[in-house]
Amino acid sequence: MHQIDGQTIDLQADSQPYISIPESEYLELRNQVGYWKGMHQKALLREEGLKQEIKEKDGQIRDLKNRLFGKKTEKRPSKTEKANPKSNENKRPRGQQPGSEGHGLTERPDLPVVYEQACFPQNPVCPCCGLPYTLDGSSGPETQIIEVDVKAYTRRIVRQTGTKICSCKGVPQTITAPMPPKLMPKSPYGISIWADVLLNKFRYCQPTNRLLNHYEELGLPIFSRYNFRRLEQSQRII
Repeated sequence: MHQIDGQTIDLQADSQPYISIPESEYLELRNQVGYWKGMHQKALLREEGLKQEIKEKDGQIRDLKNRLFGKKTEKRPSKTEKANPKSNENKRPRGQQPGSEGHGLTERPDLPVVYEQACFPQNPVCPCCGLPYTLDGSSGPETQIIEVDVKAYTRRIVRQTGTKICSCKGVPQTITAPMPPKLMPKSPYGISIWADVLLNKFRYCQPTNRLLNHYEELGLPIFSRYNFRRLEQSQRII
């Protein structure tokens, strides 16, 4: 209990004193509080980054120590082995061993066979007397050579036609078989060419100019401008 100017005022024990300050000073203090909070947050983030960097550096140091001072996996020759080196006489040679059974030639029964006849370049004669040999026409030993023949060709399609023998009205007099399907109706090139172009371009990443040069070597020159335009159309179709 306190008396001020003859009046009795009851002040609680837990009451706190208040200090009056100007508004400008109050705003400045609030700004400083926000500033130092932001600086504290940045310091925490920087500390976290430094801890992560130290952790990575420690891992690199451990790795380098293991490489330099760790146990070696390669076996080094001892002093005894250096003094008494082993002879190379008992070492087994590398590769296929003499007398071992090989795997033989790979059979390819699915490949078509093209028969050819190997003839003498000139009429064979006896090297002693010069008389010619008599060619009896019998077949000799056979030799197999696997070849790959790639060439361009033109499919000339003759469409079958038919003529009606009835007297029905509203029916065409003649009919023609439909054309085989094409990837692009107005393109003169077939599906096999476009499939090869798309595979080499997008699967094997072969430059288009190199592919066109390859077709030109096969006897099929294709203009690059035409090919680029059709490639864009084929991408839209796919």
